[in-house]
Amino acid sequence: DVIHSIPQRLTAYYDLSLNKCYIIPLNTIVIPARDMLELLANLKAGTYLPQSYLVQEDMVVTERLHHVDQLGYYIHHICGGKDTFKLQRRDHVLGMHKREALQCRRIRHFESFVVETRICQL
Repeated sequence: DVIHSIPQRLTAYYDLSLNKCYIIPLNTIVIPARDMLELLANLKAGTYLPQSYLVQEDMVVTERLHHVDQLGYYIHHICGGKDTFKLQRRDHVLGMHKREALQCRRIRHFESFVVETRICQL
């Protein structure tokens, strides 16, 4: 499951098989709205109609989060009581090389297109 909390400007990925949550700043690659009004206007205009391509993104777990209740209602609802971690885009982690061997899992989700998010442990 993927939850976008526009008021908190956060995106949460819930991995059903591991029962873990991962949090990143609002993923504007898959939902490019800046606020709820812009999202609703884009939906009405048909901006988010399904398209046939795949977006791949690499994320790295950077730290454990202990207070998901401070991340807004929807994220707290899906991540409360679960191990929750902060993610960072892999290309933003200093000293990390793209070809490094890491333990990674893939989550596929459907926004206005197919997104494959690879979540890796450092």
